[in-house]
Amino acid sequence: MKTLKARSLAALLMAATLVACGGGGGSAGTPSFPPGGGGDGGGGQTKPAATVSVALSSATVTAASPATVTVTVLNRAGAGLPGKVVVFSSPLGLGKFSAPSALTNANGVATVQLSPVSATATGADTVVAKVAVDETEFSGNAGFQLTATNVTLTSFTSDLGGGALSAYGQTGLTVVLGNTTAGVPVNVVVTSNCVSLGKATLTPASVSTSTGRAVFTYRDNGCGAAATSDALQASITGTTATSNLNLSLTQPAVSSIAFVSASPDTIYLKGSGYVENSTVKFRVVDANGNGVPQQSVSFAPTTLAGGLLVDGQSGTFQKLTDTNGEVTVRVNAGTVPTPVRIRATLVGSSISTVSSNLSIAVGLPSQLNFSLSQGTINIEGYDYDGTANTYTIIASDRLGNPVPEGTSVNFVAEGGQIQAIRQSTVVNGLSTITANYLSSAPKPLDGRITVLAYALGEKSFLDANGNNVYDSGEDYQDLGDVFLDRLYNFGGREKGTAYGTPTNPGRFDPSTGFNAAEDQVISLGYAGSSACVASASSLLDLSVSIPVKPSTCSVGWGQAYVRRATETVLSRSTPRMLYGTSSQVMGGGVLQAASAAGCPRTVNLRLFYDGSDTPQTIDFYVAGSGGTFYNTGTQGAFSLIVADSNPVAYNPMPAGTIVAVQASSGLTPTLLGGSPVPSTSYPTGLTIGYKFDDTTTTGSITVTTTSPRGVGTVATTINLVKDAASGTVVTCP
Repeated sequence: MKTLKARSLAALLMAATLVACGGGGGSAGTPSFPPGGGGDGGGGQTKPAATVSVALSSATVTAASPATVTVTVLNRAGAGLPGKVVVFSSPLGLGKFSAPSALTNANGVATVQLSPVSATATGADTVVAKVAVDETEFSGNAGFQLTATNVTLTSFTSDLGGGALSAYGQTGLTVVLGNTTAGVPVNVVVTSNCVSLGKATLTPASVSTSTGRAVFTYRDNGCGAAATSDALQASITGTTATSNLNLSLTQPAVSSIAFVSASPDTIYLKGSGYVENSTVKFRVVDANGNGVPQQSVSFAPTTLAGGLLVDGQSGTFQKLTDTNGEVTVRVNAGTVPTPVRIRATLVGSSISTVSSNLSIAVGLPSQLNFSLSQGTINIEGYDYDGTANTYTIIASDRLGNPVPEGTSVNFVAEGGQIQAIRQSTVVNGLSTITANYLSSAPKPLDGRITVLAYALGEKSFLDANGNNVYDSGEDYQDLGDVFLDRLYNFGGREKGTAYGTPTNPGRFDPSTGFNAAEDQVISLGYAGSSACVASASSLLDLSVSIPVKPSTCSVGWGQAYVRRATETVLSRSTPRMLYGTSSQVMGGGVLQAASAAGCPRTVNLRLFYDGSDTPQTIDFYVAGSGGTFYNTGTQGAFSLIVADSNPVAYNPMPAGTIVAVQASSGLTPTLLGGSPVPSTSYPTGLTIGYKFDDTTTTGSITVTTTSPRGVGTVATTINLVKDAASGTVVTCP
C-alpha cells in the first residue's frame, strides 16, 4: 500500500470523529477528501471512484458471541475491487478485531471478527473500515452494542407463585438480572413449549432492558388440554445464562361432544360389491370450541340390524380423543338396509350426541325399479344412416333409492349402433345412465328394432313383514336368461294395450313370444335350468319389456340380471296418408266413385306379432287414392292418419314432421290438429277443417309433409263436392 500523504493522515484523524451506530448495518463510505475541481458537464460532482459498505452479522457483540464484519468495496460501475487493503478501527476502543486489516477478495469483500476488548466491556461503539483507491481514501462504518458476559439471571418467576394457570388464563412473567450496568441495555428472551406448538402466546417476544428487569405476559390458548404444565426458559442474548420456570396449567372443562361427519354418508349392503363401510367422526370440545384430547368416549350403535358392526364390535366400547379432540369409528354394513345412528357419550358424564346422515342402502338395482326410456320413439332412420337417439335408464334399488355412481349397464340393439357399456352418474342425488344411438344397418323391413339394457341386480319381491329383506315364502319375480326379443312380442304383447289380443285378457303369459331360432339369448351366469316361478301377485308380472327365456330360472330369490327392452321405429321420410279401417271419415260427407274400381285402394299393414310369432295385420284405406267426398255441405271437417310409407308395417312419420294443407280457389282449409307429429309408436290422427265460399261448390285440399331432415312431400289430395253426387255412383266402403 502506498504511503499515505499528510493530508490523508489528517483525514484519518478526522474520520475517527465522524462515526455513528449502524444497528448491525453499515453506511457506504465517502472519500475523506473528495477530488477537487472537475464536473460532469452539468454542474454536478463526478461519481466517487469507490464506495465502501460495512455489515455486521449481529449488532450485539459479546465475548461468547463475536460478530463477523463484512466490508464490500465497489468501483464506479458497481463491480468489486479486489486486492484492496481494508483497515479496521473502533473509535471508542470498545471492540477488538481478529486482524487490524484485511485484503479484499475477487468480489471486493474483506472480513474480520469483532469481539469486546474485555469480558466486562459494555456500551456502544462503531466499526470504521478505510481503504485507499487511486491515492484517495474511502471509508464506511457500522455501529454495535456490547453486552457484558458476566450478566446473570437472578430470578425467573410468575405472578401465580406456585399456583396453576386457569384454562385460557394469563399471567405475568418477571426476569431479574444481576451484574448489569445502568444505561447499558441487555436483551432477554423467553421460550415456551406451548408457544412453539401455537397453543400459548408470549408478549413481547423479547425485551431489551437497561434496568435489570424484564416483564412478559403469558396467555394459555388451550395448551392445558394436552399438557399439565409448560416448560419456560429465559436467556440473555449473547450469553449462556438461562433460567427455567415450570408453569402449571389447568385442563379446560369439556363443554360438549359433536358429530362431525360420516364419510361416505351412504354405504351398501354387505356382499353387494359396493362400498360397505363408513368412517364416523366426533369431536370433544371445551367452552371455547377447542378440541380436548385424551378424553374417553363411549360408543353404541342404535341398531345392529343384519349384522352391522362398529369398529368390528356389536356392543358398547370406548376410545380416546386425539390431539385435536377428535375420535373416529368405522361402521361396517350388514345385510339389512337401514338408517344408522351412533351414540357417543363422554365417559363419566351425561354429555352425549348421536350421529346423523349415515344410511345403508341396497345398492343393487331391483327389476321393478329398472326403467328404460328413449329420447324419441319414431326417428327418421329408415332412409338415412346417422340419425341420433338416446336411451336412458333410471336405476333404483328395492327401496327406490338411487344406485351408486359408476353402476354399469350394458346396451344392445337389433339394428343400428348403440354405446355398449355406460356407468351411472348421480346428479342432485338421483342416478341415471344414458346411451347414445345412431341409425345404421341392419334395418328390418318393418322398420322396428328392439333395444335392450341389462345390469347386475336382484329379483324384486314383496316384503310381507316390512323387514326390508327377503324371507322364505315371500312372493318374488323370477328372472332367467336375458334375450333380445327381435319381434318384441314376449308374452304376446302386454295385456291391456290398444293392440292386445282380445282372446287373452288375463294374466301375462311368459311362456310365449320366445323364438329360439331368431331371438338372441344373452346368458350371463346367474340363470339356471328350472321353470320360472309364476308370482302370486300381478304386481310382479313380467312384461314385453322384461324378456325372460323360459326354463332358465334358478330356484329362489337372489341376484340376477335386471333388464328392460323397448321398441324404436325407424320411420321413413315419405308419407302414406290413411283413412283408417273405414273410408267414411267425413262429417256429413259420403265418399263415392263412378264404380267400385274408383274407390280408394287398401293396404294391409302389420300391427304387431302375437305370442306365436304370427303377424297381426289390418287393412287400411289409402287417402287420395280414389273417390270423391260428396254432399259435404258448406263447411265441415275430416280426419286422416299420418303414416309413413313402410312397405309392411303400420308406422308413424318421424317425430317432428310438419304437416301443412292448402286448397283450390274458393275453398278454405284449416289444420285443426295433428302437426307436428309427436314421439309415438303408431301413427297419429290429423284433423282438417274446410269451408266453401258462396260461389264455389267443388274443390280439393292438398296435404304435404316436411320431415325433420327437410324432405318435403305431397302426401295426398282430397276432392270435395258441396252437393250430392249426380249420375250413377257407388258408395265406397
